[in-house]
Amino acid sequence: MFDFAPATFSSTEENGRIFNDITETIGKTPLVRLSKLQKQLDTQADLLAKVEFFNPAGSIKDRPAMAMIKNLMASSYFCDKTEIIEASSGNNGVACAWLCAIYNIPITIVIPEHMSIERQKLIKHFGGNVVTTPKAQGTKGAIDKAKEMVAANPHAVSLDQFGNSTNHQAHSESTAQEIWKDSAGSVDVLVCGVGTGGTLTGVARKLKTYKPSVKIVAVEPASCPILSAGRAGVHNIQGLSSGHVPDILDTTLISQIVTVSDEDAIAAAQKIARLEGLAVGISSGATLHAAAQLIKQTEYATKTIVVILADGAERYFSTPLFRDD
Repeated sequence: MFDFAPATFSSTEENGRIFNDITETIGKTPLVRLSKLQKQLDTQADLLAKVEFFNPAGSIKDRPAMAMIKNLMASSYFCDKTEIIEASSGNNGVACAWLCAIYNIPITIVIPEHMSIERQKLIKHFGGNVVTTPKAQGTKGAIDKAKEMVAANPHAVSLDQFGNSTNHQAHSESTAQEIWKDSAGSVDVLVCGVGTGGTLTGVARKLKTYKPSVKIVAVEPASCPILSAGRAGVHNIQGLSSGHVPDILDTTLISQIVTVSDEDAIAAAQKIARLEGLAVGISSGATLHAAAQLIKQTEYATKTIVVILADGAERYFSTPLFRDD
């Protein structure tokens, strides 16, 4: 593994800092108190948002993508003919395409056809190829297609974000430690959407070494409740459930599972933009809605709750998030 470079510098330094390249700005994203939302909800809980669209390619996936690609480049599998073929619901695809542009590695992202056109265009903008799979097959269909393509290409490798332990290790080494430091160890609850399971597993494992009592709340789509009901289905909360339980997800860490409908996720994302000035994506709306439901429970009513906001709204212009009212 590699160390994440600091992304900020102290204003007391005599001179500023010039980064050697844009990858050094990954991480050190802000933890923001949702003061107006707390007031509106009339809660004694302290709601803190980890705002991940501050990462340079716009999402939380910059962290594991960087770690996985760096590990690949340091491995015996890597040579000047290597190309990456990776399945993604979008954000990891964008992050990988961005990094492959920097490191001059050919990449193809296999993505379900109903993922936002903005994601697909960004991947192409960074020089990546895009292969789409049928909507009905969900992200699992993209995973299966990517495996077929890798098997047919002797120079191709997959980062396998759903099974690569480097994914969750990146979050243990960066995301979790940032949350612990910035909250001064006050975090009681983590509310996190489950896509690959990397964020939840990595952050939860590290936080629990600091504070074993931390509660971990997993958020999944109501129409694809694979964790809570063992049932897959099509949903519109891009970035969450792939329709299967990812290999790297440690379900023993989960204290509670909250399901959120597409409509509630979208409504919460729209609300937080107008209330707190945070333009976030649909999966972030899902985690916000879940947190709002949690604080109605006595167990969480006075806790410090950290909510993961995985990406920004700019990747959703073509989705119902921006539908005309």
